[in-house]
Amino acid sequence: MEEFLRGLLCDLVRHCDVLKGRITTIPDQLDLRSHLLAAYQVVEAVRRDAVQLLADPSFGSATLLRNHLQLYKRAQERALFAESFALPFLERYGQRDYRLTRLCRRLLDQVHWPLGPPLVAAFSSQYYWTKPEFNIICVPAAEEASLLGLPDLIHELGHVLQLHCGVALLGTFLQELLGYVAQEQQRVAAQQRPPEYLALYNHLLGQWAGNWLLEFVPDMVATYLVGPAFGWQHLRLCSGHSQQDAYHPSLGESGTHPADEARLRGILAVLDQVGAADSGVRIKELWERYLAVSGQTKPADYDLCYPDTLITSLARHVVAGCRALGLRGIDQAPSNPPPAVDIPLLLCEAWERFLADPRAYLEWGPKRIEALWQELGAAPAAGAA
Repeated sequence: MEEFLRGLLCDLVRHCDVLKGRITTIPDQLDLRSHLLAAYQVVEAVRRDAVQLLADPSFGSATLLRNHLQLYKRAQERALFAESFALPFLERYGQRDYRLTRLCRRLLDQVHWPLGPPLVAAFSSQYYWTKPEFNIICVPAAEEASLLGLPDLIHELGHVLQLHCGVALLGTFLQELLGYVAQEQQRVAAQQRPPEYLALYNHLLGQWAGNWLLEFVPDMVATYLVGPAFGWQHLRLCSGHSQQDAYHPSLGESGTHPADEARLRGILAVLDQVGAADSGVRIKELWERYLAVSGQTKPADYDLCYPDTLITSLARHVVAGCRALGLRGIDQAPSNPPPAVDIPLLLCEAWERFLADPRAYLEWGPKRIEALWQELGAAPAAGAA
């Protein structure tokens, strides 16, 4: 096993050299520069760690073999992460990616984003997703042709913000969550409810803290930044993309995302916080019609999973955190003089036009987004700053 592991480490060193060679041959562009450097540094760190482990006098010791194997596993995972996510983005960066990246940069300038801008690529087979560690976002291939889905780009930005500024966004919410679960567990005993509920609440705490906050917070950040546009997009997403019931997962169930209905209430809570409650009423009315048409009903104990008190409190914390970070919300005026194209307001306008007259929007939308690409400019030649 010692020689097998030595061979694996040598192969990892060679593989890192291959990856570094690929990264260094990618043409330099301003949009790519920081991402090229970050990917190179990750791969070089893995290569260096593998070389140091091979040179360690204790390598091969039977008593340390398990530790050395774990070190190899972690190094291999880091290299694979760079190869699977960073490298494909960087090597295939083209005109469509450039457009979306530049749109994202313009948006972040306008909302006073406190972090570096991400790289956006248009080749996703799984709708929108992000790898916050590499500051990369992947969107569907034809997303540059429409304004209606772009609020979900802001949701992915929320994942990046949460990774770096999660403490500011959450405030004391985790303590409130713990208090809620403890209170409910006390009620189990006081009301002589089945003792199985104690385990259900422990599971619920794990879901909130482990997965659901990772979606609730970006939803709320997106709503803070682009307002009702994100609420309408959530309804669009549920109507055409979501494969789960609007009330799943409920108590005792598991899911990587919280229930769509609870997420909608989180969006409405933020709209109320930023003075857009009227838009929230319209979104809620259409949402209720959507639930009726799709024949979905709330299961027993659902409200125990997503109480309004927790969702409203989280919304207050996220809005306060966004303001503390200096982010410009949808309720705040653009810079003076205002920009020629204010991206948050454009996304709201697109949705209002669509809702008022979908047919007219189909005439206006393509022309408006093409004008936006013209305003953002053509992609620079390789090597251009």
